[in-house]
Amino acid sequence: MMFSKIILTLSCLMVLTAHAGTSQVTWQSPEKYADIYASFENKKTFQSDLFAVFENHFEDLAAQLPDGYSLYIKVKNLDLAGAVSFANSRKIRVVDDSTPPRIEFDFQVMDNSNKILISRGVYLWPKHFKFQRSLHANKLYYHELNLIKGWFDNTFAPVLAKN
Repeated sequence: MMFSKIILTLSCLMVLTAHAGTSQVTWQSPEKYADIYASFENKKTFQSDLFAVFENHFEDLAAQLPDGYSLYIKVKNLDLAGAVSFANSRKIRVVDDSTPPRIEFDFQVMDNSNKILISRGVYLWPKHFKFQRSLHANKLYYHELNLIKGWFDNTFAPVLAKN
């Protein structure tokens, strides 16, 4: 039994170390973005926290790329799901079917010799956005991060399948 646990642990470690890509995210003119409005926080704090969540998400995704690969993202526009409105003299973000998330960015993937392997512009939005309350929908920026994960999985599936 103990031997099986050791083998399982080693297998997991080998899978985790088989991929070690990195990412770098830049935010181009965020003051012009469609909607990154804070509902209840200070605008600067909100923006800083928001960007950190997205940067960490891209980093987690890039870690799935082969060792030595780097994912460079330049975000050009961001429109968070929902819209900020007033309720009982407080600002809140209300999400419904008519307010899907949208994100526009350019990306490049480079290998460890700085050779550009792929470079494209991307405009993501869910074609049939249906807001649903679910266990995951309460997660911060669930809809936006799920949209990015879907793009990453579809774009890099062939690369990830080889490794």
